[in-house]
Amino acid sequence: MTRRSFGLLLALLGLAAACEPPSDRALEPVWGKQPCGHCAMLLQDRGAAAELVTPSGERVYFDDVGCMISWLDERKSAPAHAWVRGPGGRGWVEARATLYAPGARTPMDFGFVAAVDGADAISYDEMARRVLGRAASRKEAP
Repeated sequence: MTRRSFGLLLALLGLAAACEPPSDRALEPVWGKQPCGHCAMLLQDRGAAAELVTPSGERVYFDDVGCMISWLDERKSAPAHAWVRGPGGRGWVEARATLYAPGARTPMDFGFVAAVDGADAISYDEMARRVLGRAASRKEAP
């Protein structure tokens, strides 16, 4: 390999790295075309969507925060980053740093959306516990 071709190779690698989307911030899915990473339903409801980046850099979208929790539990892994749609479906917020309102209408009927606060608002860990408890009871039912 000549010095010139080596320099060209380095420049191309640098350009490819610069085009890679940052993994430390949420990106919008292609609404109505992006399938959920867990149930494969197309993402439509902006108020209930979730997104994560795996430690290997894979970005996965979910139509319901319950699908994200189930997906993580099935893989027994933790995400490098995870977000949910903010209250009212606007913007993205860190999944662990927000509160959740139970009883919401969501695509897969897990029933949790991000909340500002409130007497009924629960933590991420409590929401995840309830999602997994519900999933376990569904498996036990005949």
